Amino acid sequence: MRKSAFLNLAAVCAFAGSAVAAVDGPHPEVVGIKEIGSGHLFVTADGMSLYTHKNDATQPGTSVCVEECEELWPPLSASSADSAIGDWSVITRQDGSLQWAYQDKPVYTYVRDSHAGAIIGEKAGGVWDVLYRPIDTPPNVQITAAVQGQIFADLRGHTIYAGPSKNCDASCLKDWQPVEAPWAARPINGDWSIVQRDDGVRQWAFKGDSLYTYSGDFNPTDTNGISAQGGWDVAVLEDPPAVPDWITIQETDLGPVMATPDRMTLYYLVTDWEKVRATTCDEACVEKNWNPAVAEPGTQPIGNWSTRALADGTLQWMYLGLPVYTFKRDRMPGDTYGDKFGTGSEIRGGWGAILEETLVQKLSG
Repeated sequence: MRKSAFLNLAAVCAFAGSAVAAVDGPHPEVVGIKEIGSGHLFVTADGMSLYTHKNDATQPGTSVCVEECEELWPPLSASSADSAIGDWSVITRQDGSLQWAYQDKPVYTYVRDSHAGAIIGEKAGGVWDVLYRPIDTPPNVQITAAVQGQIFADLRGHTIYAGPSKNCDASCLKDWQPVEAPWAARPINGDWSIVQRDDGVRQWAFKGDSLYTYSGDFNPTDTNGISAQGGWDVAVLEDPPAVPDWITIQETDLGPVMATPDRMTLYYLVTDWEKVRATTCDEACVEKNWNPAVAEPGTQPIGNWSTRALADGTLQWMYLGLPVYTFKRDRMPGDTYGDKFGTGSEIRGGWGAILEETLVQKLSG
């Protein structure tokens, strides 16, 4: 998929140092910054993502994640020698230990983030948010998540495209609408400028590329302008999380799913294995119905994909921290007979087809 030239900047990453202070002010030594195209992520000193819990907001400075929860979501520990700095403060947990908080919200890591750069915990349980600060945007432009990655959209959620303003004449404007800048608007942070068009419209430009919406996009995150005659590039700020190079995308009745090189549907076990084994599918059932997605020895994690070692030493792929399989009863590309397999009256989940839409990561600023 084509992308605007300014997207190349999204590949640049920087951690704690003088540049960090300019981005977000003073911070604890145990915290770093990872720059991405749409903003920056707060991470540990070794690059592991940091998170906050939505329900902590109801009791500022108090953590609701205790006991079993904190085993999966370890608090970002502080010491008795630490003190508040900038937006960061130190809180005392229920057990008396100390934890860093950002703007009064306790901060955590996630044990299923197997490697630096993973943000597997984003939106987990509907209550966890990766700690993230988006770049500044004009009031009528937002950053949203799509299969293409983090993109610009208008306030209706319609995709914004980038292209040279001079190339859009009266005929072009039947399909392409400039993203207008109000008369009182001013440039923002050196990245956002205003183009004065010959027709009198003031138009926003980002890193020199003028911005448009397309009349053929009817729903949020539609990208029909890509294939339109004379279409421009989607204004993608950050690519979606990387996937292993053997992954394919296969159309199914469920929608596009991730698949093997021969286009067989991939599934992950979305329920705790012990619950599945005890209620719906024991070891013999797994052996009869499922093949683990095997990784080559020495395989390194990528994006939100990692591996685990099985009893015989074989490496199995993991996606979003969950083990990945193919279903033995699927006979041809597009089959999804394994979806919802193992779901019983006492549990929710079982196995689920890995939808392409799981690549959409809705970072919360």
